[in-house]
Amino acid sequence: MWGWIGFAAGIGFGIMGLAAYVKTNLEGRKRETELQNKIEEFMKGQIIDPRLLIKREKDLISSASEDIWILGINALGVFHESFEEIICFIQNGGKARVLLLNSESEAFKQREKKEEGIEGEKSGRLRAEYVTSVAFCKDIVRLSNNRDSLELRVYNKEPKVALLIADPKKDTGMLHVNEYSSTELIRGYVGEHRFVPKLWPDIFDKWTKEYKAIWDRSKKVDL
Repeated sequence: MWGWIGFAAGIGFGIMGLAAYVKTNLEGRKRETELQNKIEEFMKGQIIDPRLLIKREKDLISSASEDIWILGINALGVFHESFEEIICFIQNGGKARVLLLNSESEAFKQREKKEEGIEGEKSGRLRAEYVTSVAFCKDIVRLSNNRDSLELRVYNKEPKVALLIADPKKDTGMLHVNEYSSTELIRGYVGEHRFVPKLWPDIFDKWTKEYKAIWDRSKKVDL
């Protein structure tokens, strides 16, 4: 009888041990999955609180030593908030590339309708912002006293992102990307903003290649 009791107890403890092992194993896998999901999300780039965005952009430009590449519909936010930082960067020997959406393109006109079109009327805001950004570029060239320091070009295709790339050729390169939603209308600093270091080449290289492709198809604007 005692043998049967011992046998049953052994089975019971064995089942309890197996259950504990399965539970621990499942919890471990769950933690691994959660950790992997967090890593994958982090690897997409660090999402920045919009309230900190302007400072981060200023710091990004101030940290650059060779190149700054800018892409936007009109990129007015960067010029307005980081005007002095861009001038200082150029005075220290840096060079800037700027890509703006061509104000005469069909993509620009469609953007005007999306952002400004109310009952068939437009305010002219986007066009005024484009003119202002071109004026900023002219002032940066004049105030830095270096006409070859900044090149402005325009492109014609509907943009998918706004980009600010610092030192793309250096190991310390960093970029700021604001991906435009395909379903929501994104204006100015609205939307998710991510800062991606060159240490993450899959993402960094994707956007620098995209910038180069647009640059190669763009048209130079005389300043």
